Amino acid sequence: MPDVRVFPSPAALTQAAANLVLASAEEAVRERGRFVWGLSGGSTPEALYRKLAEPPYSTGMPWRATFVFWGDERWVPTDHPDSNQRMATEALLAHGPAARANIIPVPTENISPDESSAAVEDALSRISGDAPVRPDLLLLGLGPDGHTASLFPGTSALDERERLFAANWVPQMDSWRITATLPLINASRHVVFLAQGRDKAEALRLALHQADGEPLLPAALVAPDDGTLTWLLDRQAASGLARHSG
Repeated sequence: MPDVRVFPSPAALTQAAANLVLASAEEAVRERGRFVWGLSGGSTPEALYRKLAEPPYSTGMPWRATFVFWGDERWVPTDHPDSNQRMATEALLAHGPAARANIIPVPTENISPDESSAAVEDALSRISGDAPVRPDLLLLGLGPDGHTASLFPGTSALDERERLFAANWVPQMDSWRITATLPLINASRHVVFLAQGRDKAEALRLALHQADGEPLLPAALVAPDDGTLTWLLDRQAASGLARHSG
């Protein structure tokens, strides 16, 4: 069963998420010598990244042993306002001493979407060596339509069972996305959803309490094989859960 935690405000959610990231990093480095961390895009993670760029988190994170990748990226240049990489870099990575070699980019220029997804998968696999790829912590968001990462309802990447990353054409957005697939997401040691706002309430309710005949959302397919699933929510996002609890 997932660990569902509800906070009174977005600020409290962000604080809890920052504490969780730092604790996860310390544990991973202590037990395995490195911290492999998958970042999410969106407004909720941006507040988290800005919090992590401040003391005591910025000074407490084991940056030199931290490897960073993105769980998904939009098919835009890295300096584009919609780029997840740009957002995380400006909010966090530019302020911390993370080694450049430890940051796995998602190439989106002078390359095809398929080549891009393969490049990300290859880089992540090199970190793991002969061992299976198992991110220590993967952050995910939730869209009002139930998508997570760039696994949108009805798109082909939902059917991927072998590759860790895929180039996913999203008709709803009329664009390509590069996304972690369910095999990678569900191989993670700890998956953490961050969701806030009333517009997420119905998708969240469906993801956690789907009834017979209701649609199976991409977010509902997240179920770590040998790991932990945590949902960090504010009250508005969780407002649809109360009548389904117990």
